[in-house]
Amino acid sequence: MTRWPAALLILTCACTRSAADHEELGDRAYAAGDYRSALAEYQLGLKAHAGSASLDAKLGAAALHTQDYFAAAEAYRALARDDRSRADEAADALERVVRAALGTNDRGALASALTGMREIAPTRPLGRYATLAALDAVDRGDTATALALLPVATAASADPARADSLLYLYGMALVRVRDCTTAVSVFEGVIWRKRAPVVVESAREGLGLCALVEGQLALEKGRPADAEDWFRRATAPGASPDVVRAAFLGDVRLSQGDIAGALESYQQALAGGTPGDTIAQRAQEKINSLGKAEPQ
Repeated sequence: MTRWPAALLILTCACTRSAADHEELGDRAYAAGDYRSALAEYQLGLKAHAGSASLDAKLGAAALHTQDYFAAAEAYRALARDDRSRADEAADALERVVRAALGTNDRGALASALTGMREIAPTRPLGRYATLAALDAVDRGDTATALALLPVATAASADPARADSLLYLYGMALVRVRDCTTAVSVFEGVIWRKRAPVVVESAREGLGLCALVEGQLALEKGRPADAEDWFRRATAPGASPDVVRAAFLGDVRLSQGDIAGALESYQQALAGGTPGDTIAQRAQEKINSLGKAEPQ
């Protein structure tokens, strides 16, 4: 029994000593040009000493040499977090990662590096890098990255039509996270300016969809007047026919006690559809329900 504490003490000292040596071992490997070994040692060192800015920087440099650009981007982002006095150094390094990632079409690394630059040095111009990464994020369905980079790409665009095309994509990303309040303003700006004709009609459809969602939410919250305004916007010219029909399913008139008006709205929801489609079924159910209720 008396041997256990001593054994544990020896084991603990050995582990601590080994962890402390990882940085030195990494430095030796790096100096010898063995960057993969250096990278592995620095990673082990950070596991034992998380938050070490020195190891962050060295890991980033080794990762760049091994073309592990995602690891490099993450390391330099960590460097800025762990030592704010080295933020400029980290931002410069992230620019190198961006250029390298572009050259190898490393999408994940590019997105991570650009997001890091935006976090660390928000006033530093990202130019075409932001646009490329934002469009790539849209293509990959990476909504969080798209939401972060599309406004930056829009601000960096010198072409008004290009800027509005990027704003339209931003609006659609907002729809995906159900931030329709913001998306409506974005779509309305694109429609009003008409600088990007290729996306204007799509923006009208997006606006109609968002207006429908907002109308339904307003109705659920007991605000029929607000709901009516949103449904009116959902039926504006350019909205998708199905969105227009769905807007007429809103129970605004019914909530106001206007049975005749409600029936008229449901009839309009039936129009233009195909027999048995979802909207038509719901409209018919509402009509049938009112028909049974009327004699009472």
